[in-house]
Amino acid sequence: MNRLLKNLSAVILLVTLANCTMAQCKAKQIVKDNKKAIDPYQYDSYAMNEVIIDPAKPQVIEVEFTAFAGQKYKLVFGTSSISEDMKLNVYDKNQRNQKRKKVYDSENGIEKHWVFEPSKSGTYYIDYEIPKSSDGQKKTGCVVMLIGYKE
Repeated sequence: MNRLLKNLSAVILLVTLANCTMAQCKAKQIVKDNKKAIDPYQYDSYAMNEVIIDPAKPQVIEVEFTAFAGQKYKLVFGTSSISEDMKLNVYDKNQRNQKRKKVYDSENGIEKHWVFEPSKSGTYYIDYEIPKSSDGQKKTGCVVMLIGYKE
């Protein structure tokens, strides 16, 4: 009986680990796959957000991005394990501010890259609009934003 319990526990552990591994975001690989798209801009950094695609409700994830006047930015977006069409909007103020203005709107989902030259220095807010799961299943994935600049 002990042997059966040990074997059953081992199988459950392996299945759990396999599911966790598949759900993990491989941000470094996404960065590597998309880094050439930053050219001719200088690569600076990346920001990664894990996304849970829920069958019950859509959601919005907000990411801050600080930009300086006089510089041009190129933002490159890569996703992992996301089949739903997400939208991306950029605002000059956060979600809580009713006076915020939309700086960028992706009508047809996330564009591969976006070039941006701010008129003034400040923090900008990128909202990822994640729809409900199209097949009724809860899924995980990630969005990686690579940041490039030139003066």
